[in-house]
Amino acid sequence: MMIRINLLPVRVSKKKEAGKQQLIFFALAVVFALICNFWWSHSRAAEVAAREEKVKRTRTEIAQLEKIIGEVKDIKEQQAAVKDKLAVLEKLKSGRQGPVRMLDELSGLIPKRLWLRKLDEKAGAVTLDGSAGSIDDVSAFLAGLKKSPYFSNPELKKTTAKSDKKFKLVEFTMTATVNYTPAVQVAAAAAPGTLERR
Repeated sequence: MMIRINLLPVRVSKKKEAGKQQLIFFALAVVFALICNFWWSHSRAAEVAAREEKVKRTRTEIAQLEKIIGEVKDIKEQQAAVKDKLAVLEKLKSGRQGPVRMLDELSGLIPKRLWLRKLDEKAGAVTLDGSAGSIDDVSAFLAGLKKSPYFSNPELKKTTAKSDKKFKLVEFTMTATVNYTPAVQVAAAAAPGTLERR
């Protein structure tokens, strides 16, 4: 007598077990893929956020630098404006004090035997006409003008000997360039604390 064993249930159960394992493996693969995708997306998002933050900081720094550059530019413009105003004030002071001090300087340079008949000033150019007892007096006056800070490029243009019944005279014409700026320097030296008191 032959014994028959039905193996069909065993095969079915093995197939079911193998199917379960495959499903579990597939599910694990899907979960692993999702985790990897999430990690990659998260790292990319963090990298993008870091770059955006860096760009934001850079823009902020650029804005601050532009503000500083603008302030420096304003300061330079203010300094230039102040210099211009000081130059105008210096010209006004020299224009007010210069002629008086120049004439005072000129009177101290004139020798005893020399007389000025005419002083003509146009745009800083001065013409002096006068008479002297001798050519030596004219030379001494010219030398004095050359040493004076109020005059530059003095030049003797003409001399003429003229005799009267009792006296012999030398008539002359000189030119020079007048400089009123020393008047301001002299005034500042005379009152060194003026600016500090202001």
